[in-house]
Amino acid sequence: MILKSLRLQNIRSYVDQTIEFPLGTILLEGDIASGKSTILLAIEFALFGLGSEKGAGLLRIGEKKGCVTLKFEVEGEEYEVYRCLERRGKAVQQSEGYIKTKKGIIYLSASEMKDKILEILGFNEPPDPKAQSVIYRYAVFTPQEEMKAILWMKPDLRLQTLRKAFRIED
Repeated sequence: MILKSLRLQNIRSYVDQTIEFPLGTILLEGDIASGKSTILLAIEFALFGLGSEKGAGLLRIGEKKGCVTLKFEVEGEEYEVYRCLERRGKAVQQSEGYIKTKKGIIYLSASEMKDKILEILGFNEPPDPKAQSVIYRYAVFTPQEEMKAILWMKPDLRLQTLRKAFRIED
């Protein structure tokens, strides 16, 4: 997967920001609380939905709606994924979303989108919309301090997690 751009609208500290990714290896560096983790969480949300995360942790405080648009390429084909969060009373939930391909725009539910993204990326994971992507969480982006969790897992669960993350399952 080659990341092209990410647009964040009312996502944590970002009001409306588009980030263009250069080709090659990308390093996110900056001071504490400068938005590095937000970028990675927004990419994860665009691709896989909320999973087990709380929407209130992504939606900018005081806003009713926040959206993420991610443009990326897989095997020479370009895709655009759009997902939104909406505050409904005290809860923050996923709302509309779509995947744009060369064939057009497909509007899907959160679970349908995750299933389609897993297919596009070739990730061998269950499409459960309430689960985080193990491959993304351990091979692409591990939030601060979360890597320690894998060290404390039971050995068989740790081995299973690493096999999934590095796609070396039996």
